[in-house]
Amino acid sequence: MELYRWQKNALAAWQGHGCRGIVQAATGTGKTALALAAMDALSQKHPHLAVYIVVPTIPLARQWHEALQRHAASEEMRPGFVGDGVLDVKDRRVIIFIVNSARSVLAPRACRELALGHPLLLICDECHHLQSRQNRRVFDFLTPEIREGGLYSSLGLSATPLETNHDEVLTGALGDVIFRYDAGRASRDGVLSPFVVCEVSAGFQGMELARYNELSFSVRLNYGLLMKARPELKGLPRERFMREVSRMAEAAEMNPKNPAAAFLMATYERIQLVRLAEGRLQCCMALMDRLPESHRILIFCERVSQAERIVKLIRRRWGNVCGIYHSQMTREARTRVLRGFREHEFRILVSCRCLDEGLDVPDADTAIVVSSSSVSRQRVQRLGRILRRSPGKSAACLYYLYIRESAEDMTYLPGLEGVEAFSVRYWPAENIFTDDFYACACWQVVQEAREGGYTDDQIRSLRACMEEGLIRGDHLLPEAVIQKKRWSAETAHGRNYWKTMGAIAKRM
Repeated sequence: MELYRWQKNALAAWQGHGCRGIVQAATGTGKTALALAAMDALSQKHPHLAVYIVVPTIPLARQWHEALQRHAASEEMRPGFVGDGVLDVKDRRVIIFIVNSARSVLAPRACRELALGHPLLLICDECHHLQSRQNRRVFDFLTPEIREGGLYSSLGLSATPLETNHDEVLTGALGDVIFRYDAGRASRDGVLSPFVVCEVSAGFQGMELARYNELSFSVRLNYGLLMKARPELKGLPRERFMREVSRMAEAAEMNPKNPAAAFLMATYERIQLVRLAEGRLQCCMALMDRLPESHRILIFCERVSQAERIVKLIRRRWGNVCGIYHSQMTREARTRVLRGFREHEFRILVSCRCLDEGLDVPDADTAIVVSSSSVSRQRVQRLGRILRRSPGKSAACLYYLYIRESAEDMTYLPGLEGVEAFSVRYWPAENIFTDDFYACACWQVVQEAREGGYTDDQIRSLRACMEEGLIRGDHLLPEAVIQKKRWSAETAHGRNYWKTMGAIAKRM
């Protein structure tokens, strides 16, 4: 199995840390292949190695099962499975566990293997799921003797940063974070598709802004009352502060006259107002109007009701070109929808949080985040859904919608280095997008075209290409990608478009 350079380096780091540790790598970069390589390396040393793989979801378990089936060199290495009512462990050295079942089944089985003197490799995919009080029971077999006994190895995998107060649960059980590989670096290395992020500012509509201001006043007022009554709350980390305020509000039985309860209620309503703002839907539809029909699009929402409204708008406008995927659907319905998207029965998939991780749709090249939490883990996962390489896919773009009059984040991933990003503003009354930097570069290109003798018809064609490229971000792609797209274009308009993007790129 040929590994990328980053996988070789991560494997060496893991071995250098005593075959224990957590690897944080972007979705689509090949974490499963790294884990298989680690399994192979240990199997060569220990013929009786037992391998337990813990995953959070059934779709992710299926992906692991397929990967292990392809990789198995012998019948004894074919995987067993525990979860979803299935218990297939007889004579299995490699077993995949759904975390809900692993809580009660894994630890006793691990104890038996280790008592027999069999080395054990524990692989935890999307390992941040194991921080909760229930899920950390997976590690109940770990005693000081086992940790130091030389038979236990571990590998944690995650696409997202560890960022909670319970990280010590993971590092204690799996080891420290020993290697990081983010999406920006992976894109530059050619492991992931080149990509750009477009941050789109939409606005409140109707009475939304007035209500937002009312709620903001209530938040500030009650925060001041809380600080006056409980000055020790000042300076607490946000998570601890909110936990303490929640405790105070519950003690007051959520009486709206109580400052803690009033603060919580106003804060929650303000968040919901921002996430469900009508301007997001209008902006999303305006983006869809301007994207080529060849694009394969994922749309992310925070609420099922919002997702259902977007689906209705899309179907009313373009017909049956989209599916919807959320946790309130039956498993069979979700499976049908995913199959329909993968098999190109439709080109748009609208989803809520349940599509954030563990699902593989490699030919998706566009994501529109209509609404989002502020959790960077969720944001990294959503970006990762469109970054896998796929035949015929040369680049990807993520659109992040935020409400400009609110306190919502203006930047999608402020900690991700080396990412090409640009900002546009949506004006609902005129139904247009604007970008001052892009407009300035376009003006320079047009002026040079006039000086070069372009006719009026050629100038109009040039402006049409510029208008088309405004929200697509193609001018930010690597020069090699732009040139490849230009020479592979099948129409004169396509060649002119990519030539225009190349000219704008030189002036940005």
